[in-house]
Amino acid sequence: MDLSEYVIDGVMPPRVERPGGADDVVKVVQGADRHREAIVVFGGGTRIGVGDAPSRYDIALDMRGVRGVVEHSAADLICIVRAGTTLTELGATLARARQRWPVDAALPERATVGGTIASAAPAASRLRYQHVRDWVIGCEAVLGDGTRVRAGGRVVKNVTGYDLSRLYSGSYGTLAALTEVSLKLVAIDERTSTLRSRGRADDLAKIAMELRAALPLEAIVLVTGPAPALYVRASGAASAVLRELREIGRRGSFEEVGDDAWAEVAATSACAPEVARLAVPPGREAELIGYDGLAYVGTGIAFAFARSDDDLRSLRERCEAMGGALVLERASAERKLAVGVWGKERLPLSVAHGLKERFDPHGVLAPGRMPA
Repeated sequence: MDLSEYVIDGVMPPRVERPGGADDVVKVVQGADRHREAIVVFGGGTRIGVGDAPSRYDIALDMRGVRGVVEHSAADLICIVRAGTTLTELGATLARARQRWPVDAALPERATVGGTIASAAPAASRLRYQHVRDWVIGCEAVLGDGTRVRAGGRVVKNVTGYDLSRLYSGSYGTLAALTEVSLKLVAIDERTSTLRSRGRADDLAKIAMELRAALPLEAIVLVTGPAPALYVRASGAASAVLRELREIGRRGSFEEVGDDAWAEVAATSACAPEVARLAVPPGREAELIGYDGLAYVGTGIAFAFARSDDDLRSLRERCEAMGGALVLERASAERKLAVGVWGKERLPLSVAHGLKERFDPHGVLAPGRMPA
């Protein structure tokens, strides 16, 4: 069996498990807990490289067989879906009712719903729709000892207990393996248009900041490097989008581009061999990316490519001085060790250890991948 697909930082697991449902996930995790084996939960693999190398890696738990829409209540704008469902598959199902889950991720034909939530996948559309966790109302998950638990609910107005579904978002599979999630939906916009302008990066950055302040846009992406470009995405009622397009056109020379061009830009951070993700105060993204980077203007998210170790350390210091962070999302194992993946701790290690011990007492799930 070819296991090369599941290699993480040069570490290959001896076997892979491909569950077909939540019951199978429970059995695999219970067996791993009993034998003190280590599991890395694997979705579409688009963000599996984020994190330190696993300290132990006995089983790749491939969740892509745990897929499909369980329930779609179009009248309530609610959908229940299994975690291994790809974003493309989910989108096609919801589109029949002219609805969508307003969460984007790079390479949607591969990215799974569970992986998108667990990795808190960044997207330029956060300018309008905020964080991925804001569109999750409940979930079913399997903890590190094989316990099957539910968090949140299946309706929007649910305030019972702690909202653990928000805790799982950004835990990178270290606390639980998501098996099913309840999602909030929105109606598909009447019109969506993407405009592109080319020019000097500094000039494009100024236009981007003007547009962010002036218009309620869905996304603004500034690309620096050999061919600087500014992408602006407007969506909503057709008449409103037309007004926004006219306002955008007054600020520079723009051309309308298709969805393929937009998807290519969205995939940039997932396809680059070396990439650092910057978290900074919204509106300051373009200050830091410099040459060869990408900024989701107004979201606090940016990416830097092709930097030396010293450049990354300096950039991390600048981010942390702003109260932000730099995460080395994709790099060689040697660079991860030299520079460090996560930087300054943002959650006290005592709290992180306490959570890990509560949800995964024997360190079954992705040990060593996050600081705790």
